[in-house]
Amino acid sequence: MDNRKDRIHLKLYLTMIFCVVFAIFLTSTILYVNFQSILMKHEYKARLQNMETEKARITKLSNLALSTAYQIMNDISVMKLFAYNNISSIDESAAFLQMRYYLTSVPDIDSIYVYNKNNNRIYNVTNESDLIKSWNPDYDKKDNNFYDSSAVEILNNSDKYLPFIPIPRFYPLDGDSFKCVYSYIMYKTSVKNKERDAVLLNLNREYLFQGFDNQADNIKLVIDQNYKVVYSNSEQFMVTEQLQNSFDPEGNMDERGSGYYLTDINGVRSVVMFTSADKHNWRYISIISYGMLLAQVNRMQAISILITVMIAAAGMLTAHIFSRRLSIPIKSMSKDVKKLQRENLKLHKAARNRKTAELLENGGWDSKGNKITGQEFLSLIEMECSAAKKLVLLCMCPDNYKILLETQGMETLKTYLFAASNILSELLGESTKVFHLDMWNDKNLLFLQWEDNLTAENLREQIKRMQSYVSKYYDISISVLVSRPETDSDRLYDLFEQVEETLTRSIFFGTEYVVFAADMELKSDSHYEYPEHREKQLLENLMSGKAEEAKKSYEEIITETYQYPIIIYNMVVSRLVFAIDKVVSTFKKNGNASSFSGYFVLSNLIQEIDTITVRNKKFYDLFDRIQRELEKRKSDKQELLVIKINDMIEKEYAEASFSLDYLADSVGISTAYMCRLYKLYTGITITDRLSFFRMKKARELLLDTQLSVNEVAERVGYSNSTYFYRVFKKENGVTPKEFRRK
Repeated sequence: MDNRKDRIHLKLYLTMIFCVVFAIFLTSTILYVNFQSILMKHEYKARLQNMETEKARITKLSNLALSTAYQIMNDISVMKLFAYNNISSIDESAAFLQMRYYLTSVPDIDSIYVYNKNNNRIYNVTNESDLIKSWNPDYDKKDNNFYDSSAVEILNNSDKYLPFIPIPRFYPLDGDSFKCVYSYIMYKTSVKNKERDAVLLNLNREYLFQGFDNQADNIKLVIDQNYKVVYSNSEQFMVTEQLQNSFDPEGNMDERGSGYYLTDINGVRSVVMFTSADKHNWRYISIISYGMLLAQVNRMQAISILITVMIAAAGMLTAHIFSRRLSIPIKSMSKDVKKLQRENLKLHKAARNRKTAELLENGGWDSKGNKITGQEFLSLIEMECSAAKKLVLLCMCPDNYKILLETQGMETLKTYLFAASNILSELLGESTKVFHLDMWNDKNLLFLQWEDNLTAENLREQIKRMQSYVSKYYDISISVLVSRPETDSDRLYDLFEQVEETLTRSIFFGTEYVVFAADMELKSDSHYEYPEHREKQLLENLMSGKAEEAKKSYEEIITETYQYPIIIYNMVVSRLVFAIDKVVSTFKKNGNASSFSGYFVLSNLIQEIDTITVRNKKFYDLFDRIQRELEKRKSDKQELLVIKINDMIEKEYAEASFSLDYLADSVGISTAYMCRLYKLYTGITITDRLSFFRMKKARELLLDTQLSVNEVAERVGYSNSTYFYRVFKKENGVTPKEFRRK
């Protein structure tokens, strides 16, 4: 009895905890899902208000610049420059003085051009020091290589430009440098010629866009109605560049006045916010990284999780207290609750068994044990099967399903699959009947009525077109598996089994595939014989650190399984993983186990994956890692050997009997191999090292002691003093006695 009370109390306790945690989690999830939308709208409104303010300011400045250009054109002195064909030097000088007055009195004017069409002369004043010239009656001829070629282009085609819209352009300064200016052109509108007298007022970019230049937190753009850049604060987009295909290929801006949308710009997911067009038909655009916005959402998520944990802990304590008090009266209700649960479960199963999809999975058997024939099933979906109308099953699968599920969500994926089904149905036309059935979360099943006018090649072509449309408009790829055409309705369930069997081999097909099951000819699994000799060769190559040879052996083993049912491939992979695991275990026992720690995990090579390429790469990476570890161990062993040789030289250099053979015997290798290894690692021979160390000690003894030269020679390992003299002089350039005297 006490045990039953404890169980009731425990169930009640856990139920209350679950309700508290679930309620908090559900609330936090709803808030988190809406945070992104709220943040996007808030960011859009804030930036839109800022851009609208800048738009009003720039429009006001543009009106002032337009008034200035109009004033210059109607100035009496300046007017003479294009009003007369032959102007006196006095009038010309006065006009230049007046233009310089405008240039110095109005801030941010870069230059002023006055063009006289009749005498083909351009009068100009500018603030660029290297372009300022002294006044000359024959100032500049338009066709005589005038330095500002873009201005000449405008003057040659003035009918293409409106007087009240600034024209962004570049002109050369010196060398390869250019300057960006915004030009206002003024001319008599009554003249309809392509080329006519005009005044060109050129403004520095700071005049109109100084406020934008100070805002470097994101990309700011101004574009005209043709998506040509008028202003940019980023080197990523250049003024006068045509940009529609860069960030608005779908024409989002054409469909509304102002707003925002998501798009990929140079591979970066970005939010594009834009205003309505101003009087110049300019739009003001702000581009911000989508990841930057999501960072704020992630912070809110962390806060929500922390609050959830704190409230859940408090809820658990409260639930523990109250559940114990409430458990007694609930005990009497437990039987009724269990009974209701059983009845509810039965109802749920009955409802689920009525689904059409379950008929296929059960081979046509319904929940009552009745066999539904293929013809009856086709009648339910209003289709038929005959020699003239063959039945085909198509299975659509989105590639990279796990990634899409995390980024897009289940409902969005189902929408994409449904859209792909509709696209294919439209491409096939009304003569081909299609029925859509949502069988799995990540796949769709289509019943296709294959009529005589539809060929396998035509069907493949239409599927490829559907895949192209889905990739273009939804940015996902779809793979399609096609069963064999069937004329017998009773073979419907066999077709479904064929589809399921072929799907198990999808690992071999890659992405965006179109596979016809009728084209697949597989050998019986009973004919397969596992190549043990190749496995042995693979393991020998791994033990020897021959990664490339091991990869070749592995590929030969795996490739042979492609022509058999998938069970053969899975069996071979499992066996290879087990064998390779034994190799790695051997390495761990014989060497440093930590070198493979955390790297080789059996499940990493047999877990569910998308393609054969991914799995093969995991094997190849492991082979390369094994080779590197073996080479490292070999290198470490040889390095320790060199250190041991140096230690012996330093300890036993004074022994006259010290020789290469003695040293080789001491370290346990041959003399030739020892000399070759030492020279490879140090760059010098063992004899040179011994001689160098003996000479070093000899110099110390000669300087710090009163020993004779013969005694010094004996102390450093030379039994022959004459040979010591010769070696010392060769190494030091002087004899031992001369060295001591110096």
